[in-house]
Amino acid sequence: MRPLSVMLFRTGSNLVVTAGMGRGVFARHGLELRIAYTRGSEELCETLRTGGCDVGVLAADDVVYEVERRGLDFFLFMGIHGGLLSLMARPGIASIAALAGGRLGVDDTASGFALLARKILQAHGVPASAYAMVKAGGMNHRAQALLDGRFDAALLSPPFTLHLLDRGFTALARVRDHYERYQAGCWVTTRAWADAHEELLLAFVRAYLEALDWTLDRANREAASDYLVQEFGLDPGIARRTYDELVDPAGGLFPGAAVDLPGLQVVLDMRADAGLLPSPPPPASKYCDLRYLELAAGR
Repeated sequence: MRPLSVMLFRTGSNLVVTAGMGRGVFARHGLELRIAYTRGSEELCETLRTGGCDVGVLAADDVVYEVERRGLDFFLFMGIHGGLLSLMARPGIASIAALAGGRLGVDDTASGFALLARKILQAHGVPASAYAMVKAGGMNHRAQALLDGRFDAALLSPPFTLHLLDRGFTALARVRDHYERYQAGCWVTTRAWADAHEELLLAFVRAYLEALDWTLDRANREAASDYLVQEFGLDPGIARRTYDELVDPAGGLFPGAAVDLPGLQVVLDMRADAGLLPSPPPPASKYCDLRYLELAAGR
């Protein structure tokens, strides 16, 4: 078995990895995944930069930010999803306009989905000057902080969105309703590590694609939901609803782990509009390399 260090956020989209490990998919490809969970994107980026993990999951915006801010050799090699995010608010807030004067919880105020959240609020007439951003870390930490009343709203994904809805919190907006194409979660590594470990990376991509195909097969709904129950301690009903959102063709996991290049362009254009990249921005190829996915898929 070849060890592979993987760093993840605690999110529902981990189901592919959880189920793949539980069903022995990664082991059949000769891999022993060593999983660690991050508190936020800053920790994951630093761990990846220093070699503390081999591959990890970030927002595409994080990759662009780290490449441009620190000149790191990060790149994304598989896509995960683009439309699973919803802007959730505490009870009593019924509209985005009502967030004026409030507090918005984010992973990192400089990257992650912070800019995306700003764009959505701005589209509803709430400028950045009208609210405060609160750094709170990854999805599970943001969800708990919102539940505890430490801020008023946050961008979250299942199962956290469903857990909050059942407790009277409000879904103010879905990202996919504002951006038909958006590259959100993605698999990331460094070019130096990938160049030195091409076969190991290809084995991981092949195993992940196999696990993803199983996950997206609705015939496996009950078994897949059981993995969500085990990982998150969920009520079985919330686990099934989470699964249904993950496999929703309109906004769930990307089949074939595709990288949404038009969605990545939206990320780049968004940063250019904010003055964080030149206009026009660099090409998407600066931040991604699809040859590993193509080789693993036999394309």
